[in-house]
Amino acid sequence: MEKKAIPKMGAIIIAVVIVVAVVVGIVVYYYTAAPPAAPATQEVLRIGIIYPKTGIYSSIGPQCLDGILMAIEDYGPVLGAKPEVYIRDSGTEMSKAVAAAKELITQYHVHIIIGAINTPINNAIATVCDEYRVPFLYPSGGSIFMSGIGKDLPLPDWTVKANPHPFMFYTWLNSIQRAYACIEVAKMYGTRWYFIASDYDHGREAVGYAKLVLQEKFGDEFVNVGESWPVQGEVDYTSAIAKAMAAKPDVVYVCVPGRFVQFQKQAHEAGLDKVAHIHWSYTEDPSIWALGEVGYGVTAITDYTVVNPEVPQAWDFAKRFHEKYGYWPGWPSAPAYAGTIVFLMAVDKAGSLDPVKIMRAVEGISNPNSITGQPYYIRACDHKSIQPLYIVEWVKSDNPDVPDHWKIIGKCPNPEDAHLPDEYCAGYDKMSY
Repeated sequence: MEKKAIPKMGAIIIAVVIVVAVVVGIVVYYYTAAPPAAPATQEVLRIGIIYPKTGIYSSIGPQCLDGILMAIEDYGPVLGAKPEVYIRDSGTEMSKAVAAAKELITQYHVHIIIGAINTPINNAIATVCDEYRVPFLYPSGGSIFMSGIGKDLPLPDWTVKANPHPFMFYTWLNSIQRAYACIEVAKMYGTRWYFIASDYDHGREAVGYAKLVLQEKFGDEFVNVGESWPVQGEVDYTSAIAKAMAAKPDVVYVCVPGRFVQFQKQAHEAGLDKVAHIHWSYTEDPSIWALGEVGYGVTAITDYTVVNPEVPQAWDFAKRFHEKYGYWPGWPSAPAYAGTIVFLMAVDKAGSLDPVKIMRAVEGISNPNSITGQPYYIRACDHKSIQPLYIVEWVKSDNPDVPDHWKIIGKCPNPEDAHLPDEYCAGYDKMSY
């Protein structure tokens, strides 16, 4: 009996030892092993916005901001999450804009920045964004200088300098696009033109390219009867208006950003609008609304208007915007909206917050439902948008449910031809980041 009991007791002891060893092993592992890795989560998109709340563009800056914010709200989650938004005032001062950009990047770690109005200010912001490799959208300025230009472009009496910004793209009508549309204006109103433009890069290139295109199209039939160059921010245009009236033009071309109200009122008082057709380089909506009846009959170039029979989403956007902000959209709110939408589309397309992937996603991206109508896409070689070019006239509405608006009276037949010549492009799509 005793000989049989020993093996049985040994087996019990061995089993106990094994159980104790397993339990101890589990306890030791629980307290010493590294915890399991948490599931990877996507960082939330942080957006910086820099706009002129103060300064010479303070009358139009807030409308640009409204367009950007409504686009962010309409678009919804980006990469599956609601973006965080940080807003700063440029003051229409270069030093203040640069400080704002650096603060947003270094302290708030924004992934993308959206600018607003004024070429020199946004060129400075773009330079900061290139340095820090932060994608930047310029949605509401009009300069060739900001259009992905890779080498100097000579124009009549002006040269647009090379100015590549690989981390920037640009989604409003530049001086080239608006110049091509001037051909249709000349067909309607005549080929004797007088030019009045603010004396800085945008004004000089806008007039230069318009003259180039009109000369190429009409030859000797086009006559430049004179030019006036008031300083940027000027409020007294009486001298320029007097010179224009003396020259007896068919068309007076005007590019005085932020000062169209002062110009148009003085032109009306002097009777310029009775003896010549006044054509604005673009539709500055806060200014045209401020003019009342004085603005009726003015023409301009745009890519968006609230009443567009071919684009039902234009009116839908206008109504929603009006309900939200209490005024009707146009420039700069509409292009700011359209550009921001396509920027957010690019981030989602990239599937990442990596800046290079975002910029590659920008190249060639299109929005088939843009409020502008079609086409609407970003060229890869210069990061510049291609969109419709409408010739519009400011008219009084005869419908109580529709506001006074820019009525489409013509359309550039080939908007995809209105771009920086390929040989002058920066070639971003072939550039190594």
